[in-house]
Amino acid sequence: MALYSIDNLLNQILSQPKWEKQRRYHELTKLWYQIVNNKVAQHTRPVFLRDDVLSIATYSSAWAQDLNLQRRSLIIKINRRIESPLKDLYFSSAKWYQNNPISVDEEDNIKEHPSTIIPESSLNLLPTDNSQEVLEKWLEIIKKRANTWEICPRCHTNCPKGELKRWHICAVCFQRENSCKNSQF
Repeated sequence: MALYSIDNLLNQILSQPKWEKQRRYHELTKLWYQIVNNKVAQHTRPVFLRDDVLSIATYSSAWAQDLNLQRRSLIIKINRRIESPLKDLYFSSAKWYQNNPISVDEEDNIKEHPSTIIPESSLNLLPTDNSQEVLEKWLEIIKKRANTWEICPRCHTNCPKGELKRWHICAVCFQRENSCKNSQF
């Protein structure tokens, strides 16, 4: 049995037609680290490619804003080196702290905030004059939420599934963690 390098195996896999999107993403990721300097490379990470737009996670929103100002020149540098041009680059700090691998074809479900609890349409909040009815409706809503919430692995409190899906911890823990990281600078 012959031994092959991982790069060789990866190139063989990515050369197959059904892997075209992954191949292109892989190519753009390598290219990204070639065209940016070391400081930018340390503070950015390509996370997915959709509709010829490469999304790049940044260490902070300040990095995202700074790179967004350089977006056009970066696109020109990238497009000079590839066959099929990119339409745009998207910079955001939203996925920087995410530890799990991000798929190339990931649907970015940030249309709905991860802390959304129950859609307003399902709450059935009709105005009422009776304070007892208001309290009963509120308790009913809390019970519905308790059935759908999960436990934060860090603080062990209930939180919406969307927060755990996005940050792997609740929004309160995420805020505490990131405010500590940002205050070190």
